[in-house]
Amino acid sequence: MSRTEVLQWWEPPFYLHPKQFGVPERYGPTVPPYVVKGRARGSRGRAKVQDSDAGAGPLRRRWIGSSLPVHVLVGPAGTGKTFLALDRTNTGSRSYFDPYHWNEGSDVHFVDAHDEASLAAGLTDLARRLTAGGTSTDGDEPPYGRSTPEDLALGALVDSPKSWVLLVDGLDDPRMVARAWSPGGLLRPNLRQAFRDGFGRIVVTSRLADREAWPPWVTVTPVDPLPAASAGKRLRHRCGAAAGTVPEAEHLAARLGGHPLALRIAGNHLHISSTPKAAVNARTYRDYEALLDTDAARRGVAGTGTSCGVAETGTGCGVPVPGAPQPETLAAVCELALDLAGRRGIPEARQILRLLSWFAAASFPSELLVPEELDRLIPGLSGDHPDGDLAPWFTGGELHVAVQMLRGLGLLHTFGPDRAIDKQDRYLAVDPAVAQAQRNALAADPVQTAVFQTAAVELLSRRAVSAGSDPSQAWWWPVLLPHVQALVRHLPTMDRACAERLRDTAGRVADGLHHDGHGAAAVLLRSSIEDMGAG
Repeated sequence: MSRTEVLQWWEPPFYLHPKQFGVPERYGPTVPPYVVKGRARGSRGRAKVQDSDAGAGPLRRRWIGSSLPVHVLVGPAGTGKTFLALDRTNTGSRSYFDPYHWNEGSDVHFVDAHDEASLAAGLTDLARRLTAGGTSTDGDEPPYGRSTPEDLALGALVDSPKSWVLLVDGLDDPRMVARAWSPGGLLRPNLRQAFRDGFGRIVVTSRLADREAWPPWVTVTPVDPLPAASAGKRLRHRCGAAAGTVPEAEHLAARLGGHPLALRIAGNHLHISSTPKAAVNARTYRDYEALLDTDAARRGVAGTGTSCGVAETGTGCGVPVPGAPQPETLAAVCELALDLAGRRGIPEARQILRLLSWFAAASFPSELLVPEELDRLIPGLSGDHPDGDLAPWFTGGELHVAVQMLRGLGLLHTFGPDRAIDKQDRYLAVDPAVAQAQRNALAADPVQTAVFQTAAVELLSRRAVSAGSDPSQAWWWPVLLPHVQALVRHLPTMDRACAERLRDTAGRVADGLHHDGHGAAAVLLRSSIEDMGAG
């Protein structure tokens, strides 16, 4: 099986095993063969020794200090790195094919690494949860000490009696990568897993594709755009036979660059359009390409059909070769999906997505979005109000419908706490590539940009003030951190009032983190505010 076949992100695996990543087995020869076979049969990553004498004999002594596997998935934005990483942790049943959901079998811990403060807070919170839950064993000193969040998190993980996976998402900064594989970093050399009742693994996603940037003891696997045949197969799987022929599916897939994110959104668009509820629906691959051409003409961008560089064959239209995903293509796919939402009577979906694009890639509880506040902060969110009518028009039901529409189109992800299965879908997250496309769309309209930036800051400020007055809401501090940090990067472009409100909110979050035991994260957040102010 080729590497590209192994790394197709939509294929749900049903066991936790290093060979899923297309790399050689990383466990040493001291691991008994029956353990690997047992896990491959679907034992959900558990590695229990049945022989009661094994715990006291030489087998246990050989297993103590076994190497801890580290896998790094690298590739450009939107190629499915996080989906693939989450997919590879799904060791439970086949009932859930959304890779953002997983079942029991291994403890999967998700940590955001898009900035240093979020990584420090995530690791500190992870260590606290494992210790408070009685997962780590008592001892005089943790295996890796107590000096840094990395020490605390690694110590709690390696002492865990269960199989576990630490998913470090978005480690893109070269400086953070270099720090991570230093002697005191998260990916430090000679990581060891104490033998108890399971195995551990660290999975990292990154856009940093330079192999020299990563240490030699980790396994680096590229995640590239899909070839035309595989991409077309994915489209046909989602859209059905009625959407068109195999060559037409492959032509559209190649036009989208084999980009998994664009394929998912386009496939969902066609799937939703298959049940007509409004005019101008794209039901076939050719219809969708016609919409792309119309959108390109409207924006003054050259099309990507056969007249613009696609190879011609003697029998007709050729199949373009997938390459690096073009931001214009992803932006067009997102706008077409939002146009479809508008035709379905949910025009506010576009404004909700524009707002969420200013938040970080990390998830946040949906209760952060208060309908009454959204109605006040975003003019025209629910149409024009009659004169003198001060009552909020945008309701919780409308927000729920908009969120579900965005999820159905593949523009938004919803899940439970720690990205586990939760029917209530309390938590939301936007793919970083989709968020960037939305911010780019707002770049030509500074007035709308200011509206959505101010709304995002006000929502975070409102929650920070509430958490500061109620100790039982201290769990909000690490949740708010990455989103405050994401907005801090835009401080130089904000108007004065919005920038001052953001600095006040960041100060409140830093104070809350410090009092809640996230000292390192608080220091890093304050430092980033000072750096942006100096700039």
